[in-house]
Amino acid sequence: MKFQYLPNILTIIRLLLAGPITLAILSGRPVWTISLFGIAALSDALDGFLARRYGWQSRLGAMLDPLADKVLLVSAFLSLTFIKALPLWLTLLVVGRDILIVAGTFVYHWVAGSIQFKPSRLGKLCTLLQLSLIMTALVSAALNYSKPVLILQPLVALFTIGSGLQYVVEWGKKGVRRIRRHHRG
Repeated sequence: MKFQYLPNILTIIRLLLAGPITLAILSGRPVWTISLFGIAALSDALDGFLARRYGWQSRLGAMLDPLADKVLLVSAFLSLTFIKALPLWLTLLVVGRDILIVAGTFVYHWVAGSIQFKPSRLGKLCTLLQLSLIMTALVSAALNYSKPVLILQPLVALFTIGSGLQYVVEWGKKGVRRIRRHHRG
């Protein structure tokens, strides 16, 4: 096996874990859910570390990694909302931000050309907070505690809004500059 493919393999595993995690949440299997979600979260950290540390980055990985994150987070938020472990308003906010980012990527590509999307620090912190909230909600559901740590919900909401606005402003400016350059040249 060529080790440089390991980050992509870990990302694909994380992507494929979204289905079993969703089923485990919906079927009320907390130990399975927490175990599978923990594996998925660790694979996210490990694939990023390996890619950066050993220079094993690839175009495929650059596309698959954010896709795997989005699929995992959105499916977990939707499932946890369905079992009433997370509020609907927060899930709509998280899913709405992700739809905005994906739609913005397509619009940018269509209007301004190719895009090299790189997550911001704020976006990474937002993802970390979302993962923390999901894990807290999973543990709370396993312990029959009806409300996960309430301080995380407004923090996730704040960082979701903040990072969504940051992406819109940053990529909007880049798009305008690129279009202006194109029309001048």
